[in-house]
Amino acid sequence: MSPLVRMYGGVHDDPGSRQRLLAEFAKEEPPHFVAVELEKSVFERLVQWRPCIESELCRRWPFLDGADCRELSLALAWEGDAHTERFPSVDRLWLEEGCQEAELERRSGGRVDDFLKGLATGLLERLINPCSLTMGEFLANVAAPPEPRSKMELIDRVSRKAWSEALCSESEDFERDERWAIRISQRGASLRGGWIAVVVGWAHADPAGGARRLCGLLSSRGFRVSSVRLAPGGPSAPIKDGADVL
Repeated sequence: MSPLVRMYGGVHDDPGSRQRLLAEFAKEEPPHFVAVELEKSVFERLVQWRPCIESELCRRWPFLDGADCRELSLALAWEGDAHTERFPSVDRLWLEEGCQEAELERRSGGRVDDFLKGLATGLLERLINPCSLTMGEFLANVAAPPEPRSKMELIDRVSRKAWSEALCSESEDFERDERWAIRISQRGASLRGGWIAVVVGWAHADPAGGARRLCGLLSSRGFRVSSVRLAPGGPSAPIKDGADVL
């Protein structure tokens, strides 16, 4: 029997997605491998910004200690290494290997370091200014929430805002889903039983996304697929078997 594929869909700069992923992994035995939505070289360049985020957070929030600030800084590129806290020896499959660096070169006009700095700055802005309103809140004339008084209040505010913004945007980058499905299928072709972890953005893992999304593509290749939505305020258990949506 082919391995079960458990897809964990989060938001890329959301500390809550990382936290909920670790809670899910705490229930499981080690997978065959973990497939992550990054290229190794990009991940290694991004994580160099974590200490900067950590130090800025310690200056901003008096209720955070050093360990809290470090934990929150790990939300930058969390998809690439969050699993190592639970499964330190499990292999990683870098789904964007050979592609992401080149795409960032193109999108940034050769200024990849500036682009990656922007990603780090964006996360830091979320964490140091969590009370800024989303566009939906602004249009609804919602009053700004009070500043958080604890790490959990900070994570909750940032996470809800990140998901609100992510769910309002639509991505039709199906080419990456197709490429990832091939890589996961090739890596898992000789495996029997057990399971494979896949950590990607929610749009790719959503079983309602259709046959061209990663969830549907893996189901069509004979894998048993389930999706876990790493969103705040709701159950983190699998929503629906991916095979049901085809």
